[in-house]
Amino acid sequence: MWRENDVQSVGEAVKHIRHAMLGPLSFEHSVFAVDGRPDLSMVVYNPATLADAEKIRSLVEPSPR
Repeated sequence: MWRENDVQSVGEAVKHIRHAMLGPLSFEHSVFAVDGRPDLSMVVYNPATLADAEKIRSLVEPSPR
């Protein structure tokens, strides 16, 4: 479907959450729909700022010794 360009964005916004360990985080998110399939959608979240990305990275990357 991606190759055929049948996926279209239907909305974008910023979502703010408070993570138990990291504190406040902001994510840009986009919602995509597939033509002819109203039952399908995909939401993609990306860190809104470089600082948010660094906080998230600290959870998945081992800290230097």
